[in-house]
Amino acid sequence: MLDRRLLMKGALAAATLGSLPLRAAQPAKVTAPFPIFDTHPHFFTPDTAKYPFKPDIAAAARTKVSETPMTPEVVVRQYWDQAGITRGTGVQYNTVYGTDNTYLLDVCKANPRVLPVVILPATDRATPDTLRRMTRENRIAGVRLFGSPVNGEFDFLSEAAVPSWKAVDELGIAMVLMLVGGDLNRTMHRVHEFAVRFPAVRIVLDHLGYPNPTTSPATFGLTPNHLAIAAHRNLYWKLTSFHLTTRIDTAKADLKGFVDFVANLYGPDRMVWGSDIGNTPGTLDEHFALLQRMLDATAHMSLTDRRAIFHDTADKLFVPGGTGKS
Repeated sequence: MLDRRLLMKGALAAATLGSLPLRAAQPAKVTAPFPIFDTHPHFFTPDTAKYPFKPDIAAAARTKVSETPMTPEVVVRQYWDQAGITRGTGVQYNTVYGTDNTYLLDVCKANPRVLPVVILPATDRATPDTLRRMTRENRIAGVRLFGSPVNGEFDFLSEAAVPSWKAVDELGIAMVLMLVGGDLNRTMHRVHEFAVRFPAVRIVLDHLGYPNPTTSPATFGLTPNHLAIAAHRNLYWKLTSFHLTTRIDTAKADLKGFVDFVANLYGPDRMVWGSDIGNTPGTLDEHFALLQRMLDATAHMSLTDRRAIFHDTADKLFVPGGTGKS
């Protein structure tokens, strides 16, 4: 678990949402010749009086929030600042809050370096107007569609979700997809269909869509339809510490080989990096080490390509307040 001494400071800072005075600069924990953009931190606080948990939160999640709060004091001031991370998104944490985005939006309002990526129900008739309001009032940079497949299908890749997709297209915010469970090859074909149907929507696949290297070592778990949709220029692939620890390391796969395979398939200009801090277990020092491992795995690439993966592509993808229809 994360270092309790550091995290207790985060708990004390929860009420102020990161409004503490700036401290002296800390020594860098990560070595990179460019600024870094983190596309995947999660925020949560033990302040349940102001920010209640979702009704069906698991007991383990309650314990995690109490023992290892992920407030701006922890994520931004203790992790980002010492890792050379200048900016990033805040990804709504379904595990704790479901679709109640209140805490995330308050964090982002108080910390302009954090750009909100909310979670909303994809097929709810109110979602398109909620997206319009949040884009206007909260300057969200994206929406994350989330859920488990039913009869092999995700509801956010169904006709019932099309009004939400149209709103994302209209607003010019990023569409982030969480593809957990089901037949991944089949799901990637559905992603292809929506990428064709909405060519202006920037679609970001969390954890590359969860490929498992043990299923097909030669392609690091990427399915035939992962390969078939490589030409889509509106698809972006998120490399995360979660994928590194639960897929690459578990399969004892070669991290450099994996990164090269994905970069050669999709191009560094369609790859982004995310820490998954708050979800992937580990101390702050362990999270610094995970980021350094990813940086080291790209050390042989050109500076332009490395900067694209760790900063430039994400900086273009996640635009607060959207870009308007392309």
